[in-house]
Amino acid sequence: MRLPVWKEGLPYPEPSEMPYPGGMTRILAHDGRRDLLPFLHDCTITSHGGKLYLGWYNSTDAEICGSSLIRGRYSEDGGESWSEVFNVVGEIGSAEEHFVPASFFVHEDKLFSLITEMGGKNLSISLDLFEAPQSSLDDWRRVSVISGGFLSNSPPILMDTGDYIAGVWMPLKGETPAFPAVLISQGADIAKPWRSSFLYDPLAPDAVKIRCPEITLIVQGSAITAYVRNDKGKHGDPTSGASFVFTSEDYGESWSKPAKISMPVGNCKMFAGILSDGRRYMIYNNDQGYFKRGLLCMALTEPGEVEYTKVYKLFEGGAPEFDGRGGTWFYPCACEQEGFLYIALTMQENRVRSAVVAKIPLDSL
Repeated sequence: MRLPVWKEGLPYPEPSEMPYPGGMTRILAHDGRRDLLPFLHDCTITSHGGKLYLGWYNSTDAEICGSSLIRGRYSEDGGESWSEVFNVVGEIGSAEEHFVPASFFVHEDKLFSLITEMGGKNLSISLDLFEAPQSSLDDWRRVSVISGGFLSNSPPILMDTGDYIAGVWMPLKGETPAFPAVLISQGADIAKPWRSSFLYDPLAPDAVKIRCPEITLIVQGSAITAYVRNDKGKHGDPTSGASFVFTSEDYGESWSKPAKISMPVGNCKMFAGILSDGRRYMIYNNDQGYFKRGLLCMALTEPGEVEYTKVYKLFEGGAPEFDGRGGTWFYPCACEQEGFLYIALTMQENRVRSAVVAKIPLDSL
């Protein structure tokens, strides 16, 4: 079976050889310079009722320090302009519970989000289901706790079984290393607890050790692909290395042994999906060194294929649309709407972070 990685034998292009998508526009959706909360991280984006809903989490001090809350904006004109900020959950001044991160999705024509509640960095408590109110987007309703303290960095995906599947991961807990898993809903009743399926047993003597295993899924019938981040670490850490890919042929119930992703993926969150024309895509930071996130790329397959054969450059260095700001681009999430692919991500300049969106015509890819 061919692995869903870069096509064997095909040279991977140098950054200078990567084109930008034709007709791509890049939009500053939320400017951190004009916000009292300059730390912004882990964008989520979804399409619902002709609108785009963009979310992220803010912390008042640094990552999961001080107060951490989920906020967002929406667009009614294809991302060209954005609403005022709405507050999903959390408040400034609350340092005991942190909400990090959000994964927006639509179920039965209603807007929901998976959100992890934490007591501090790596101190995850529960994964909760929130529903957007009908009258206002402020103060979403916590519907239920669907699982223990997993983190979800990508939206759940509806399978043809009628169940949702979500890629999640558990931070380091005492002697138990961090590990990836999937959660599967009980059909359409998404408020009931979701059951977990581990990609491997993290306590097995021969288990692979993965650092910061943020996970993104591709679902095609019963075949599931999971791409899992692995930090490279410092000082020759033997447990670190290239990121991994796992495959399942039974809707995520069992998983292959891990294989290394053959593309030069940096140590950062990836996001993958399938376009409406059947092509798979993966968005990632091209590896330029430990925590170097200056080049964001998108790889594509041919329709119906699993091996990637083409790479586009999305962001590199400063962006002229943003007066040369940027230089660091990371943590993508994407959705499709009316012939465009919308990619939301974090832009960082010095210590200020903003939310930006790349809008790409599908017929230009």
